[in-house]
Amino acid sequence: YGYLNKYTQLMHVPTSIIAALAAAVLPAISGAVASKDKLSTQNKINYAFKLCFLIVLPASVGLSVLSKPIYSLIRFGEGWYIMLYGSVVIVLMSLVQIQTITLQGTGRLYTVTINQTIGIIAKILINYFLISIPGINILGSVVGSVVGFSIPLILNSMVIKNDLKIEVNLFKFALKPFISSVLMGAAVFAVYKGLHLLLGFIPAEYVTNAISAIIAIFTGVITYLLVLIKIKGITGEDLEALPARFLKLVPAKILNMIRENDYCG
Repeated sequence: YGYLNKYTQLMHVPTSIIAALAAAVLPAISGAVASKDKLSTQNKINYAFKLCFLIVLPASVGLSVLSKPIYSLIRFGEGWYIMLYGSVVIVLMSLVQIQTITLQGTGRLYTVTINQTIGIIAKILINYFLISIPGINILGSVVGSVVGFSIPLILNSMVIKNDLKIEVNLFKFALKPFISSVLMGAAVFAVYKGLHLLLGFIPAEYVTNAISAIIAIFTGVITYLLVLIKIKGITGEDLEALPARFLKLVPAKILNMIRENDYCG
């Protein structure tokens, strides 16, 4: 249970960003719905899902690949294997958050509440049966979370498609961020292992791990952005939709690369 609490704390770091995104998206979706502008509503919903994938997919892959080093870095001790297998929950949870905001913005709070309740019931049942199996133990909770978020994800998708008549191609939005995240994960793994081996002469294992992990994380961020820009996973049009205060946090060189890539394309 202690391991699970540590996993949950770490998992909420990227999902808190999605929560902030969802809060910012709600007024825009509600406004588009109120004005009965279906095209604007669909565009805003699709953009929210695209931005969600851009954030949570690299976070999920990074936390999985560097689960053990990160746990050691922040002195969480054991239990890193839960993050190794359970980082996928970050993606599912974040998508459900965006769906929840979308359905709230269109006046379907009752529907989304029922769907989430069904997911919670499924999670409780799975937890009850799987955690009691010694060979599975606390990983049963991870399985329960996967199922518990997958159910409302599927049900909400059906409502958005059939009731709202809005097409959201999750595969399309996830493809390029996924490719970039996989290449990022490979780079992060290689850099960490290489540095950890080279710095083996340092007597303090914590220092060796900290240096290797931090450099690997920075390498991962750069790799992800460069690959994403190269394959046009983010475009100048996407930048225009972002708040001006957020753009101020992005290095000018990165912004120029994205715009130049659009021009070259």
